Amino acid sequence: MKFFNQFYSRLRRGLSVGLLVLLACVGIALPAYSADLDRYITPDGEDITAMVNCLPEQLKEGNLKRAIAESGKDYLERAFDVKDNGSEYELTEAEKEYRACLARKGITPMALKY
Repeated sequence: MKFFNQFYSRLRRGLSVGLLVLLACVGIALPAYSADLDRYITPDGEDITAMVNCLPEQLKEGNLKRAIAESGKDYLERAFDVKDNGSEYELTEAEKEYRACLARKGITPMALKY
């Protein structure tokens, strides 16, 4: 009986120490992990956090009614890149707000580079 008591006592002590070490390791790793939660990285390794942070609220969530309403605004011309200059297209207020935010952060959209 004494053998089983010692065995369970040592087992309990070993599991407690193991749990304590595990919690300490997780506590050290969490701050480093939480710093990357607000970053958005593409599979290529490009950081697009500034672009994501510039998205207006109405563009962050899908809205079928808004998409249908805006699809008539030279949608096919934009999809097939018909015009020579990207700034010639009619922009919605949300797109204007997005471009202004990108400009404040020093980002030039590809459509405006050429």
